[in-house]
Amino acid sequence: MHSRKSPQSPAFPDLSPILPLPSPVSSTFQHRVSTKSTSRVTPSPRIPPELFLDIVSFLAVTDTSTITDIHDQSNLAEICNCSLVSKSWLYAARDHLWRHVRLGGGRRGNTFIELLQHYTSGHESTLPSFVPHVKHLFIRESRGGLSWGPKWLNAVLPTLAGSLVNLHSLEAERITWEYLSSKSRDAFIKGFKGVRKLSLRVCEFRTTLDMIRVIGEFEDVEALALDRVHCEWDDIPADSEVFVSRADDRMIPKPPRRLRELAMRGAHTRHVLKWMRVAMKHDGGRVTVEVLRLGTLGAKSAPAVGKFLKTLGTTLKELHLGFDAAFIDNGDEVVSHIDLSHNNVLREMHVYGLIIPSLPPSDLSNFQPPTRLPPQLMPLTALLDGVRAPLRALSLALYPADPHALSSMDFEGLAHVLDGRSWTTLEDVLVVVANEGRWKDGRDCQSETG
Repeated sequence: MHSRKSPQSPAFPDLSPILPLPSPVSSTFQHRVSTKSTSRVTPSPRIPPELFLDIVSFLAVTDTSTITDIHDQSNLAEICNCSLVSKSWLYAARDHLWRHVRLGGGRRGNTFIELLQHYTSGHESTLPSFVPHVKHLFIRESRGGLSWGPKWLNAVLPTLAGSLVNLHSLEAERITWEYLSSKSRDAFIKGFKGVRKLSLRVCEFRTTLDMIRVIGEFEDVEALALDRVHCEWDDIPADSEVFVSRADDRMIPKPPRRLRELAMRGAHTRHVLKWMRVAMKHDGGRVTVEVLRLGTLGAKSAPAVGKFLKTLGTTLKELHLGFDAAFIDNGDEVVSHIDLSHNNVLREMHVYGLIIPSLPPSDLSNFQPPTRLPPQLMPLTALLDGVRAPLRALSLALYPADPHALSSMDFEGLAHVLDGRSWTTLEDVLVVVANEGRWKDGRDCQSETG
């Protein structure tokens, strides 16, 4: 029987080492049958290698794309079980097990660093076999301790940058650039220079120019996200002409030449947009942003946003605008700076942060008919009225204070705008009505989508 055993398939490993051994009598009987039998044993079926990838990929797909689901997958145990089937399944599962790596100053982060240092500390330094599979790295500085005390990232950045050489995206959170040593700064810039996606969240720089210089070092970045990046003081002059003269200086780098997607929220929006607009003006379309996401947009940054949108012109395909809470009072001023008629190839537009305050209470002592109040969110109507592009998708996120506030929207004006010729190409319209907690009348409220 052993002489005619079919070759083992990677999907069906040899189970003889873990099966109970046969008795000598049964072994002799099996040998006699095998010598006299002339029938051929049917080989075990083989699973195509492509099916391994399909099975593991099906397990690795998450229902949502939040960062928690990406790095803390609920189906991680199933993927680990797949990796134990055979070598072929291990190779298929390894790419999903190590694709997203999330590190902080805790035990898991320190263990990962010790593993990398174990391979790179010897005379014949090498890299672990999983390193080429790490494509997305998320690093976060630990909390606690004195602000001038030792920093976890300052110690581990040289190891990470020297080992993870196949990264596609980098997300960094709570990094204070001034607290990093020159060695760690060089490792961060040179080691991660080739990433295609860069996200900086809750990071701090000494000056605005320091932030711009760091961003400019990542020349191959295609998607840039700046979320609540803080600078201690602004050293960019308000005069645009002076900024143009300084932008030609070698000390101020140019924006990433491959940038296609830009997202900013509370991160000195006007300075970054001015830097990119000057480069586009003097470099003949070096930056061609196709997707623009701006959050907490207010009156202070609205002029720079309007000029940047005009400069983008026909390159812009998708626009996300999120307004701050002051949009209730200064919405007309903010919208007056934004003219979307220049972006005539826009395909998607998403507006959020639209807060609708409560209506004033009626005066019961007044027997006269109540006067009709002007509708709310009229600046939104004016913003949409300036669209000249054949949009395919439109979404609005509304935050009414109570159910009656929602009825005070400028529905008549919106209906008149949406009846225009430029809106006939709409295929997908999404309106999200959200309010956390309770309405002012005490009723529970939940997010609704219509």
